[in-house]
Amino acid sequence: MPKKRFEERPYDPISADLVRDATSPQTRGINSAPPISLVPVRTTVGVPDAPVERTITKRFVLTRSEDADGEAFLLRVQRAARTKVPLGVLLRAMLAVLMEAEAKLCAAVEQQTFRLPSTHDRLALGEFEDQWRRSLQSALSR
Repeated sequence: MPKKRFEERPYDPISADLVRDATSPQTRGINSAPPISLVPVRTTVGVPDAPVERTITKRFVLTRSEDADGEAFLLRVQRAARTKVPLGVLLRAMLAVLMEAEAKLCAAVEQQTFRLPSTHDRLALGEFEDQWRRSLQSALSR
């Protein structure tokens, strides 16, 4: 006996919803989703669109206690600002502040001798980081 050809179409949820909405009298005209209002895109004449700059991701390592302290700090800042503030926003703002104080930072750094220690020497890395913290504080307090 020959096999019957498979003619069934795959399930299409959109057309199934459309058929159900069209054939069901009690739901006709009732839309549970809020209406979508499209806002026209504003264009400025004579100003070309700026090209979108590609991004990169920077990472750094924290201990669990440093992460907990950072999260607590972020919550305190958010409470004071009465709005949510992502950590990335604060870090980008701080980087901008540091770059604006570049001359002061370079002047503070030139007075010291820096040497990056081995990544295996945790004590020396902590001292190196503390040296940078003091230099940043000195530069930003001027």
